[in-house]
Amino acid sequence: DGTSACLEALDLASFASTKAFAERLAARHARLDLLVCNAGLNAASVSWAPEEQLTADGVDVVYQTNFLSHLFLTLLLLPQLRAARGRVVSVTSVVHRAASADHLEVSRALRQPYISLYGLSKLAQIVASSELHRRYGDEVAFHCVNPGGVASDIWRGFPRWQQRLFGAIMVSPESAAETVVNVCVREGGGPPALPGYFNGYLGADRSRLFEYWSPCPARQVSVASTPSVLACDVTFRERLWHSAIKALEEAGFGEAIPAPPARL
Repeated sequence: DGTSACLEALDLASFASTKAFAERLAARHARLDLLVCNAGLNAASVSWAPEEQLTADGVDVVYQTNFLSHLFLTLLLLPQLRAARGRVVSVTSVVHRAASADHLEVSRALRQPYISLYGLSKLAQIVASSELHRRYGDEVAFHCVNPGGVASDIWRGFPRWQQRLFGAIMVSPESAAETVVNVCVREGGGPPALPGYFNGYLGADRSRLFEYWSPCPARQVSVASTPSVLACDVTFRERLWHSAIKALEEAGFGEAIPAPPARL
């Protein structure tokens, strides 16, 4: 049918790699219909040693991989996304509810004892989607989806008995993928749609408990629900956005950030 796939290297723990990837993609494609920000690390995926907590860009490796580089990539590919009136879908987590606003202050600092910023990275995805919508939502749609607890390779650092347990009770990668794809193509999800927060379990729209676990994966159903109070806080949204841009600027990539829309 003429369909083809292209594999490209991208290290989300590096702003330079992210920028180079975006440049290669933009050189080949004038339009981008869909960007799915899915790659992620958790505390079990990284070293807790002080000398390995931060990337070469001076940012916590989990926070940069899960959020900051995704945001940078989105900003770099805005021309292509605008041309296609495309969508950006970020794969988030219910763990965003456990994140504290204070964690933002240590996103570029060593922590002893180690504090995982996984929850902050997932909160940041939701918060940034709202700010991206405020700035560019007339031409690009921004959504987040929590596919549920997924028995994926992210648990590879856990003991084998825990991996087997997770495999028995968690959503399969295939079911989680159905949930994500459904959000990517759902009717009415294109611009200028408001940012959505969708869940991978049926019932999550009626009870927060079902955001954590349910025997009924949503699969091809988009279960819309409301994220945490902090995720909806306008003051925190502004603070997080300015912190993200400052991190990019201080790493030497400020010139690559597009100017804000004139209407702002």
